Amino acid sequence: MDGDKPRHRYEMVNIQPGYLIVEHEVFSRQMRSYFSAEEVPPIEEYREGQQIWKYSGMAQSFHFDIREVATGRLTKFDDLLGLVPHTGCPPDSDIYRLGEIAQEQKVWIYVAVPHRPLDSSGLGVWAEKLKVLNRYFSERLGTPNKKILILPDYFGLQEQFDHGMIMADIGLTTMEG
Repeated sequence: MDGDKPRHRYEMVNIQPGYLIVEHEVFSRQMRSYFSAEEVPPIEEYREGQQIWKYSGMAQSFHFDIREVATGRLTKFDDLLGLVPHTGCPPDSDIYRLGEIAQEQKVWIYVAVPHRPLDSSGLGVWAEKLKVLNRYFSERLGTPNKKILILPDYFGLQEQFDHGMIMADIGLTTMEG
Protein backbone atom coordinates (compact mmCIF):
# COMPACT_ATOMS: atom_id res chain seq x y z
CA MET A 1 0.00 0.00 0.00
CA ASP A 2 1.09 3.52 -0.76
CA GLY A 3 -0.09 5.69 2.14
CA ASP A 4 -3.84 5.37 2.58
CA LYS A 5 -4.60 4.29 -0.97
CA PRO A 6 -4.72 0.53 -1.69
CA ARG A 7 -2.73 -0.63 -4.68
CA HIS A 8 -4.84 -2.40 -7.28
CA ARG A 9 -3.81 -4.79 -10.03
CA TYR A 10 -6.04 -3.06 -12.60
CA GLU A 11 -7.13 0.46 -13.41
CA MET A 12 -9.93 1.81 -15.59
CA VAL A 13 -8.55 3.95 -18.44
CA ASN A 14 -9.72 5.62 -21.65
CA ILE A 15 -13.02 6.52 -20.02
CA GLN A 16 -15.30 8.07 -22.61
CA PRO A 17 -18.67 9.46 -21.52
CA GLY A 18 -21.55 9.26 -23.93
CA TYR A 19 -24.96 7.79 -24.57
CA LEU A 20 -26.43 4.42 -25.32
CA ILE A 21 -28.80 5.01 -28.22
CA VAL A 22 -31.65 2.59 -28.96
CA GLU A 23 -33.32 2.81 -32.36
CA HIS A 24 -35.81 0.87 -34.46
CA GLU A 25 -36.26 0.25 -38.15
CA VAL A 26 -39.60 1.67 -39.34
CA PHE A 27 -40.85 -1.22 -41.50
CA SER A 28 -39.41 -4.35 -39.85
CA ARG A 29 -39.51 -2.93 -36.28
CA GLN A 30 -36.03 -4.43 -35.81
CA MET A 31 -34.27 -2.87 -32.79
CA ARG A 32 -30.59 -2.13 -32.23
CA SER A 33 -28.43 -0.10 -29.91
CA TYR A 34 -25.05 1.57 -30.07
CA PHE A 35 -22.78 3.87 -28.10
CA SER A 36 -22.39 7.51 -29.11
CA ALA A 37 -19.72 9.80 -27.66
CA GLU A 38 -21.25 12.91 -29.23
CA GLU A 39 -22.00 15.81 -26.85
CA VAL A 40 -25.53 15.99 -28.20
CA PRO A 41 -26.82 12.46 -28.79
CA PRO A 42 -28.06 11.72 -32.32
CA ILE A 43 -31.83 11.39 -32.52
CA GLU A 44 -32.44 12.10 -36.21
CA GLU A 45 -34.09 9.63 -38.53
CA TYR A 46 -31.78 8.24 -41.24
CA ARG A 47 -31.71 5.73 -44.11
CA GLU A 48 -29.52 2.68 -44.75
CA GLY A 49 -30.48 1.44 -48.19
CA GLN A 50 -34.20 0.63 -48.01
CA GLN A 51 -34.28 0.75 -44.21
CA ILE A 52 -35.34 3.81 -42.23
CA TRP A 53 -34.00 4.00 -38.66
CA LYS A 54 -35.68 6.08 -35.96
CA TYR A 55 -34.64 6.99 -32.44
CA SER A 56 -36.37 4.99 -29.66
CA GLY A 57 -34.58 6.02 -26.48
CA MET A 58 -31.26 6.62 -24.76
CA ALA A 59 -29.40 6.39 -21.49
CA GLN A 60 -26.20 8.04 -20.29
CA SER A 61 -23.31 5.63 -20.43
CA PHE A 62 -19.56 5.42 -20.86
CA HIS A 63 -16.99 3.24 -22.53
CA PHE A 64 -13.74 2.22 -20.88
CA ASP A 65 -10.75 -0.06 -21.09
CA ILE A 66 -8.94 -1.78 -18.23
CA ARG A 67 -5.16 -1.77 -17.93
CA GLU A 68 -3.09 -4.13 -15.82
CA VAL A 69 -0.89 -1.77 -13.82
CA ALA A 70 2.26 -3.94 -13.63
CA THR A 71 2.40 -4.95 -17.29
CA GLY A 72 0.49 -2.18 -19.04
CA ARG A 73 -1.59 -4.83 -20.83
CA LEU A 74 -4.78 -3.21 -22.10
CA THR A 75 -8.13 -4.98 -22.33
CA LYS A 76 -10.57 -3.06 -24.52
CA PHE A 77 -14.29 -3.02 -23.73
CA ASP A 78 -15.63 -1.06 -26.70
CA ASP A 79 -17.97 -3.99 -27.48
CA LEU A 80 -19.57 -3.91 -24.01
CA LEU A 81 -23.08 -2.49 -23.95
CA GLY A 82 -23.37 -2.60 -20.17
CA LEU A 83 -23.27 -4.55 -16.93
CA VAL A 84 -26.70 -5.62 -15.75
CA PRO A 85 -27.34 -6.58 -12.11
CA HIS A 86 -29.55 -9.62 -11.64
CA THR A 87 -31.98 -7.35 -9.79
CA GLY A 88 -32.53 -5.42 -13.04
CA CYS A 89 -33.94 -8.52 -14.69
CA PRO A 90 -37.52 -9.80 -14.59
CA PRO A 91 -38.24 -11.74 -11.34
CA ASP A 92 -39.37 -14.79 -13.32
CA SER A 93 -36.08 -15.01 -15.28
CA ASP A 94 -33.35 -17.61 -14.74
CA ILE A 95 -30.70 -14.96 -14.06
CA TYR A 96 -32.85 -13.31 -11.38
CA ARG A 97 -33.43 -16.65 -9.62
CA LEU A 98 -29.70 -17.50 -9.81
CA GLY A 99 -28.83 -14.07 -8.45
CA GLU A 100 -31.14 -14.50 -5.48
CA ILE A 101 -29.49 -17.82 -4.61
CA ALA A 102 -26.02 -16.28 -5.01
CA GLN A 103 -26.89 -13.31 -2.78
CA GLU A 104 -27.39 -15.69 0.13
CA GLN A 105 -23.65 -16.42 -0.22
CA LYS A 106 -22.82 -12.68 -0.57
CA VAL A 107 -22.21 -13.02 -4.30
CA TRP A 108 -23.67 -10.31 -6.52
CA ILE A 109 -24.38 -11.49 -10.06
CA TYR A 110 -24.02 -9.20 -13.09
CA VAL A 111 -24.32 -9.98 -16.78
CA ALA A 112 -21.94 -8.41 -19.30
CA VAL A 113 -24.15 -7.47 -22.24
CA PRO A 114 -22.31 -7.05 -25.55
CA HIS A 115 -23.47 -4.87 -28.43
CA ARG A 116 -24.10 -8.00 -30.50
CA PRO A 117 -25.37 -11.40 -29.34
CA LEU A 118 -22.67 -13.86 -28.28
CA ASP A 119 -21.92 -16.75 -30.57
CA SER A 120 -19.51 -19.62 -30.10
CA SER A 121 -16.77 -17.90 -32.12
CA GLY A 122 -16.60 -14.85 -29.83
CA LEU A 123 -16.83 -16.61 -26.49
CA GLY A 124 -13.08 -17.22 -26.13
CA VAL A 125 -12.33 -13.50 -26.31
CA TRP A 126 -15.23 -12.68 -23.98
CA ALA A 127 -14.13 -15.28 -21.44
CA GLU A 128 -10.77 -13.52 -21.05
CA LYS A 129 -12.44 -10.10 -20.86
CA LEU A 130 -14.83 -11.34 -18.18
CA LYS A 131 -11.92 -12.58 -16.08
CA VAL A 132 -10.42 -9.07 -16.19
CA LEU A 133 -13.77 -7.42 -15.35
CA ASN A 134 -14.32 -9.77 -12.43
CA ARG A 135 -10.85 -9.10 -11.05
CA TYR A 136 -11.16 -5.33 -11.53
CA PHE A 137 -14.46 -4.94 -9.67
CA SER A 138 -13.80 -7.60 -7.03
CA GLU A 139 -10.50 -6.04 -5.91
CA ARG A 140 -12.35 -2.79 -5.14
CA LEU A 141 -14.96 -4.25 -2.81
CA GLY A 142 -14.91 -2.79 0.67
CA THR A 143 -17.28 -5.29 2.26
CA PRO A 144 -15.58 -8.39 3.66
CA ASN A 145 -16.71 -11.69 2.16
CA LYS A 146 -18.70 -10.00 -0.61
CA LYS A 147 -17.98 -11.14 -4.17
CA ILE A 148 -18.99 -9.99 -7.61
CA LEU A 149 -19.49 -12.48 -10.43
CA ILE A 150 -19.87 -11.10 -13.94
CA LEU A 151 -21.26 -13.65 -16.37
CA PRO A 152 -21.55 -13.68 -20.18
CA ASP A 153 -24.99 -12.93 -21.62
CA TYR A 154 -26.35 -16.45 -21.98
CA PHE A 155 -29.70 -15.07 -20.81
CA GLY A 156 -30.74 -13.03 -23.86
CA LEU A 157 -30.45 -9.66 -22.12
CA GLN A 158 -28.87 -8.11 -25.21
CA GLU A 159 -32.13 -8.64 -27.07
CA GLN A 160 -34.17 -7.21 -24.18
CA PHE A 161 -31.87 -4.23 -23.98
CA ASP A 162 -32.27 -3.55 -27.69
CA HIS A 163 -36.01 -3.43 -27.14
CA GLY A 164 -35.68 -0.41 -24.90
CA MET A 165 -35.13 -1.89 -21.43
CA ILE A 166 -32.55 0.52 -19.99
CA MET A 167 -30.49 -1.15 -17.27
CA ALA A 168 -27.90 0.38 -14.97
CA ASP A 169 -26.24 -0.18 -11.62
CA ILE A 170 -24.86 3.05 -10.22
CA GLY A 171 -23.12 1.38 -7.28
CA LEU A 172 -20.94 -0.86 -9.42
CA THR A 173 -19.66 1.90 -11.67
CA THR A 174 -18.83 4.21 -8.78
CA MET A 175 -16.38 1.75 -7.18
CA GLU A 176 -13.54 3.34 -9.16
CA GLY A 177 -11.92 5.72 -6.98
